[in-house]
Amino acid sequence: MSQTGLVAEMQERGYHVTERQVRDWRAKGLLPPLNSRSRGRGLGVLRYLEGNEIILSQAIAISDLLDRNGRTKWVPLGLWFAGFVVNHGTVRALWLESLARTRKEWLGTALAKEECEDAIGGLCPRLAKGLSDQPWARNAHLQWTRLEPLLFEVLNAFFNPHPDAEIAIDEQLAETARTLMYHNRADREGPEFVSESELEQWLNFIRRNFSVSAMHQIIAAATDDDLTAAHNRWRAVCEVFKLLSANAAGGTPSDDLRLLGRRAAIQFGGLCIFGLLLLGRSGKGQLLDSRLEEARTTLAAQFT
Repeated sequence: MSQTGLVAEMQERGYHVTERQVRDWRAKGLLPPLNSRSRGRGLGVLRYLEGNEIILSQAIAISDLLDRNGRTKWVPLGLWFAGFVVNHGTVRALWLESLARTRKEWLGTALAKEECEDAIGGLCPRLAKGLSDQPWARNAHLQWTRLEPLLFEVLNAFFNPHPDAEIAIDEQLAETARTLMYHNRADREGPEFVSESELEQWLNFIRRNFSVSAMHQIIAAATDDDLTAAHNRWRAVCEVFKLLSANAAGGTPSDDLRLLGRRAAIQFGGLCIFGLLLLGRSGKGQLLDSRLEEARTTLAAQFT
C-alpha cells in the first residue's frame, strides 16, 4: 500500500489524516518505514508500506490513540496493548513509567509505609461515598462506612510497596466482601463464601503479583523473549475474539464493532498481557498455547 493509498483508505472511513501526518508517524516510529522496489529500468522506484490490512489497522489505532490521549509519547504502548509489534525496549520503558505515574497519581510523594497508608486513607472516604451511590451498592444496602475499610485494604495491597504493610481482616470486612459478591444470593451468610482467611489470601495474592510494586519488578526483569511470548498469546486471544465477533455478526464485523474491540484491547491489554506473562513464568505457557490454538482452529472451521 502506498502512503497516498493509506491516507485515502483512512479518509474513506472518516479519519481526517494527511500524508504529512502519516510521514510524521513514520518518522516517530509509529509506523514502519517505507519499503522500496524498482519499477523497472528507467522507471524509478516504487515506495510502499508492507501489509495492507495490518498497516491500515495500525494507522487507525494510532489515530484513535492520539484522539484519546493527544500525546505521541504513549502511542507505542497503546499499540502494543492493541496487539501490534513494537520495540521491546520502548514498551518496557513506557510500561514502567506508566506504573510509576499511576502510583504518583494515587500516593503523591509518599514513600514510607505509614505515609502510603495515610495517603490511601485520605482517599478512601471520598471513593467509598462514590461507590455507595451506585445502584448495586444501594441494592445491597452498603453504606460508605462499610465500604471504606474494605476499600482501604484493597488499595493498600495494590499501592503500598512495603511487604510488611499489615493486612488487617476481620469478620466485618469479610461480611462486606460477601455482600459485594453475593448480594443476590440468600446463602451469602455461609462461611464458605469469602471467609476471613480467604479474603486475606486474595489480598496477599494481589500484593505478590498485581500490586504496582510487584508488576514493576516483574516487568523490569522480563526478557525480550518473555515479552514476545506473552504478547503473542495476547494476539492469539484477540484473534479468538475476532472470530467470535465475526461468527456473531454473521460475516465480517462492522467498523463500529472493530472500533469497540480495538478500544477494549487497548484498555485491558496491559493487564491481560501481564497476566499472560505471569502464566508463562509459572510454566503454563505451552498448555495455554495449545488451548488457544484449539479454540482458534475450532472457530475458524465453524465460520468457514
